[in-house]
Amino acid sequence: EASGFTLRTRHEGVVIARHTCVTTTPDSPAPDTLSAEFLVVAAERVGEAYPDLFAHQRSGVAFLLSRRKAILADDMGLGKTRTAIVAAREQAPDGPFLVICPATLKLNWQREIHMIEPGAHVQVLATDPVDPTARWVIVNYDRLAKHKAALLDLTFSVVIVDEAHAIKNKSARANHTLELVHGDNVATYLLTGTPMTNRPRDLYNLLSALDHPLARSFFSFAKRYCAATNNGYGLDTDGASNLEELSQVMAGVMLRRAKSEALDLPEKVRTWLPIDVPTSRSEEHTSELQSLRHL
Repeated sequence: EASGFTLRTRHEGVVIARHTCVTTTPDSPAPDTLSAEFLVVAAERVGEAYPDLFAHQRSGVAFLLSRRKAILADDMGLGKTRTAIVAAREQAPDGPFLVICPATLKLNWQREIHMIEPGAHVQVLATDPVDPTARWVIVNYDRLAKHKAALLDLTFSVVIVDEAHAIKNKSARANHTLELVHGDNVATYLLTGTPMTNRPRDLYNLLSALDHPLARSFFSFAKRYCAATNNGYGLDTDGASNLEELSQVMAGVMLRRAKSEALDLPEKVRTWLPIDVPTSRSEEHTSELQSLRHL
């Protein structure tokens, strides 16, 4: 089943280009059955509105917009964060948006959002209550238990889950995350550089987060793709089976590119990040530098 949508590329809130595209449901055929022309044209439209994006980021935005619920599994360093931010604001211009990520990445998400949307109301959750007026809410996995009830009371248009392999196993953080991403009306983008770290079973929760039909029954999934057997103590799901079929299924919801495929990347990009250093530490560092000058 497929339905039409309009790609809304913007610059400073003004629609500058429109192109009717096709979006599919999670159980639709793989994206190679989508019009290649559509993906190219959609990427071009994104590039017109966001000229600073690299070519692989533009095609990544087009892919996410074509799926609504998808996994972006590019190698580390290919700019998944910015790709997801652009896709989210194009998917649902009015927001609001929820970002779930490790604690160490919260401020990076805030910085990247402000680079795309200067002045946007971004709340980085810590101990303060959830602000229902925030356009972007950023929360780390370890804070989900504290804020889950308040977050569930809000209607997010897009939920982005960064380092999504963190929810591959049964855990409280996985359960909290899955509760927040389920639903037909919410677009879900999972970002990870390691979508299947060890075994096919690691993919089950990721597919569940996308409301994929294969994730309706873990038993059925395990029998089909994990060569599951009863070892006398329970179901052994450490194996793998029907991998070619599983690969085709994942191609329908996942986009993965290696750095070698991003031919438009410069050799290296360096960014200066200011940090606050306590006065005591600053004085200590100054003293150490002065002592080094005498060596």
